[in-house]
Amino acid sequence: MDHPTPTSSATPPFPLPSAHFPAEIAAAVCSRALEPAQGSSGRVRRQRIRADAARRVFVLLGALGPAFAWSMPASASDGVLEINQTCAVQTGCFSGDTAGLPVTINGSAGGSYRLTSDLVVPNENTSGIQVSADDVGIDLNNFTIRGPVVCSGAPLACAPNAGTGSGVERSSSALSGIAVRNGSIRGMGSNGVLLGVQAEVTHVRARSNRLLGIWVERGSTVSGNTTYQNGSDGIFANFGSTVAGNTTHDNGGEGIQTSSGSTVSGNTAHGNQSDGILTASGATVSGNTAYQNGGNGLQTGSGSTLLGNTAYNNAGDGIQTGPGSTVSGNTVRFNTGFGLDLLTWSGYRENVITTNTAGTVNGPDLVNLGSNACNGSTVCP
Repeated sequence: MDHPTPTSSATPPFPLPSAHFPAEIAAAVCSRALEPAQGSSGRVRRQRIRADAARRVFVLLGALGPAFAWSMPASASDGVLEINQTCAVQTGCFSGDTAGLPVTINGSAGGSYRLTSDLVVPNENTSGIQVSADDVGIDLNNFTIRGPVVCSGAPLACAPNAGTGSGVERSSSALSGIAVRNGSIRGMGSNGVLLGVQAEVTHVRARSNRLLGIWVERGSTVSGNTTYQNGSDGIFANFGSTVAGNTTHDNGGEGIQTSSGSTVSGNTAHGNQSDGILTASGATVSGNTAYQNGGNGLQTGSGSTLLGNTAYNNAGDGIQTGPGSTVSGNTVRFNTGFGLDLLTWSGYRENVITTNTAGTVNGPDLVNLGSNACNGSTVCP
């Protein structure tokens, strides 16, 4: 017999006893037993019968105890819904999902989900998980969403070289508050992670996806991830996002690319075929390392601040900025282009710039704010 899942407001499967339940049983037992008892000797008998009836009540309550315990609300679970290969393919994993990939999350079953096995998609045109609701959290739980694409070689090439499936994707770029964390996504025909606004991607390993490893819209946070050998950019984050503490290497495009007003800090970009880190105007770029990338080490738009970065052995400029930027406290060495290639009215100070093939500092109407070291000299352009 099916029972409702006990909750704090669930209706029990049978009526609970009233507060007078023991007295009612005792009265019923005593009324029958007392009928033949008469006189003074009957009073003694009645006392014995009452005592015996009380004992019977306690025995009966003891027997019913487990039933009462079952009827009480169960302790709440953590409310997280499971996703695994078996339910995804055979039955659907929860309300709103049907059998077959992708697993579809429309929010009707809840807001929190956790993988309990790898998800293996059958081809490059199938996604692993598709979300069509705001404020959904997905814990990959150190499992992998895996497709058939393999990206390798120099220059990087992916096979199959076309496909539409992503590891975790949103149904609309306007969806907000979707979070993905703690696992691997690899071999997808399109992107590893593709989310909307105010998204959060943390501790995800995105590898060998045909396009981008991680793509999020404006106001998002991308932190602590590793992107490797994806066919295009390792990470793309739209306007006003924070990209911090990621490692992105050997991708076919930029290591990290952001739009205007973003904060990019503490990342490592290594061996990417284009720029290590590319941002638009009004960015704050601090504490990053860009090493041996195929383009510029770090490139920003106008009005940006670059502080405490290292650009080493890149095929383009070490650091390149738009007009009116501030460049301070950076270490720039062994780049094929200029150490600093700055546009109009930018200021620079306290940078160490050495052994860059095209020269130390380049740009019109620059302001040397002092304490720079250019090839061992305090005299800089």
